Amino acid sequence: MPTLERTNPLPLYYQLKEVLKQQIRSGHLAPHTAIPSEPELVTSYHVSRATVRQALSELVHEGLLYRQHGKGTFVCEPRVQQTQSELTSLTEEIQRRGKRPGGLLLVSELIRGSETVRKQLSLTDTEQAIRLERLRTADDIPIAHEVDYLPYPRAASIYQRAKELSDGSLYNLMNSEGLNPYIVEQKIRAGIVTVREAELLRIPPGEAGLRFTSIAFDLTGSPIEYSETFFAGTQYDFHVTLRVAK
Repeated sequence: MPTLERTNPLPLYYQLKEVLKQQIRSGHLAPHTAIPSEPELVTSYHVSRATVRQALSELVHEGLLYRQHGKGTFVCEPRVQQTQSELTSLTEEIQRRGKRPGGLLLVSELIRGSETVRKQLSLTDTEQAIRLERLRTADDIPIAHEVDYLPYPRAASIYQRAKELSDGSLYNLMNSEGLNPYIVEQKIRAGIVTVREAELLRIPPGEAGLRFTSIAFDLTGSPIEYSETFFAGTQYDFHVTLRVAK
């Protein structure tokens, strides 16, 4: 068992946090298994209970642990991480993490659409929008609630094949029907889960996460998809690599 160094300038709680973090990432502490109790950690690492509590609180805050009242503290399922460097679908990102993508098609319908949807898709007065509501999963763990809008009748074939989206990629389906996303503009902001989203994602009401709004354009610059997605904060990371401007 790793020991904490009293001569190390790093605080003991931080050292303990890093030890536990390494055990989680190495798989020594598997997802959804209970970690040792606070008294056990106090005894094992010869630290105070306050030190243990601070280390565990930070790991909970970082999304590596979660608490269940009256039961203990458990290891979180590893988050899906999206790397912002090229256009990929969420299905592909989940596969890159070695997980099994899946989902559930909740709603497939034709609607007039809100003013925002109509503006983003550049719909005429006579055109409708296809609305596709899905729950996205990784290894059967819900990670995102997604609502996609596509122009109708241009994307009529997507509407006819909507059932294929339960466990498939919308972008792959669009490409197969000649609706090829070329550029995607995304906006990201922090948000609080709604009651419906909390039920679907199986997370507590009021929990924070990330809200994405995206517009996909084809090669001619025409909008072909608008989406609104909420990602559970405990299940998803967004990673960006930036080059320093000179």
